[in-house]
Amino acid sequence: MKKADGRGKDILQGLVAAGKPVRPADGTLPQTRPSGAIKAMSLGLDRLSAEAAQAKTLREELDSRETTQDLDPNLFNPSIVSDRIPSTTDSRFQELKVAIAANGQQIPIIARPHPTDDGRYQIAAGHRRWRVAQELGTSLKAIIRKLSDQEMVVLQGQENGPREDLTFIERARFAMQMEGHGFDRDTLSAALSVDKPEISRLLTVGQALGEELIVAIGPAPRVGRPRWLQLVKGLEQQGARGQLSALRESSGFQSADSDQRFSLALQAVGPAKRIAKRRPVSLDRVAWVEKKGGNIRLVSDNANFANFLQRRFPELLEEFRGSPEAKSDKKSKGATD
Repeated sequence: MKKADGRGKDILQGLVAAGKPVRPADGTLPQTRPSGAIKAMSLGLDRLSAEAAQAKTLREELDSRETTQDLDPNLFNPSIVSDRIPSTTDSRFQELKVAIAANGQQIPIIARPHPTDDGRYQIAAGHRRWRVAQELGTSLKAIIRKLSDQEMVVLQGQENGPREDLTFIERARFAMQMEGHGFDRDTLSAALSVDKPEISRLLTVGQALGEELIVAIGPAPRVGRPRWLQLVKGLEQQGARGQLSALRESSGFQSADSDQRFSLALQAVGPAKRIAKRRPVSLDRVAWVEKKGGNIRLVSDNANFANFLQRRFPELLEEFRGSPEAKSDKKSKGATD
């Protein structure tokens, strides 16, 4: 038994020594090559390390990969800000509804887990698809992402703005709502993909009109910024908002589409027309004297009085020559001469 142990010990020492360089008699270190077993072991370790790295990368890709889920539309809430103005005459919504009813929902919405209500979700992009699913009674295809408030509104603007072609007033309302939630101008610019001067213009229009009037008129897809600015200018007139309030209650306004409602509103409070100043006409005042510098004018807007004056002018002139006023006028001229 001892002899076997000694022999095994010699074999182990030989294996260890096989991997060590043997120093020659002259003291120099020889160039050595690893043995086949050690080289194979090294290659095996390298291969295991590479496979581990690949597995980690694959695991990270799987963790980050977004999958589409079919969910109950009643589990969703709208975004904290609204970019679209609800409209009963939205032809684009009706077209989308027909397409989804025929072919199914092709593009999933994007939502996040609701920040305060477990088991619910908050929509970042796809509010109209959500409405269609609710009306059709179908499930809603959705991609769920973890998003902060800022990430959500920026994604909402960038997803909906370029693809869905928000109207000018919808963009103004979106900017106004974002500012109302405390987002800074940098976030507003990123969400709407415009510079800060344009953000200021959008906010000016949105704040001048107000949420209630904007929603009453609707998205007005054919109306651009110049005409909205014209409406804002018209609202500066006294009583203009009262006129619009009365207009909004009319059946003609309520039955019109959004572009027509805008036109009716603009007509009601269009830019003030310049009215020529006219003096009031009364029965006992047919003429008046106007003085301007050293000139004196007799003015009348009564044609009959003008005819009468023209007929009596020779007699009046003769009467003036014998009057105290004429004598006083001669004295003042003589004193001056």
